[in-house]
Amino acid sequence: MKIEIWSDYVCPFCYIGKRKLEIALEQYDFSDEVEIELKSFELDPNAQKSYDKNIHELIAKKYGMPVEQARSFNEQLIEEAKKIGLIYEFDKMIPTNTFDAHRLFQYVKSSGKGNAFSEEVLKAFLPIRKIFQTTMFSWI
Repeated sequence: MKIEIWSDYVCPFCYIGKRKLEIALEQYDFSDEVEIELKSFELDPNAQKSYDKNIHELIAKKYGMPVEQARSFNEQLIEEAKKIGLIYEFDKMIPTNTFDAHRLFQYVKSSGKGNAFSEEVLKAFLPIRKIFQTTMFSWI
């Protein structure tokens, strides 16, 4: 089975979906028969390279809502991500245009390292930490 994933590096929903798919495949007996192909998709091709506003302010402007409502929305995403072992740090996020990241992905993909590259870029664009937990200790 081939699964194509179209996503952008700045999309928190995309990373949550990717991680949930990976978790599901770990439980699937025939996961070695599943091929995942990542595809580039820009959520906002007109995004600037840099902004003088934080992500909460940009979301508020984009969707015509108060900044506190956007912050609350992002807090809900943080809670959803925690359920699958990801910690989003929206306050550290630096909004940008992802075109160059997608271009570089296409280049790296040709060498067979596209998946590893994408994981690292997702971590970089969505300041994120993976939670490591054992029965003996928990650290971030």
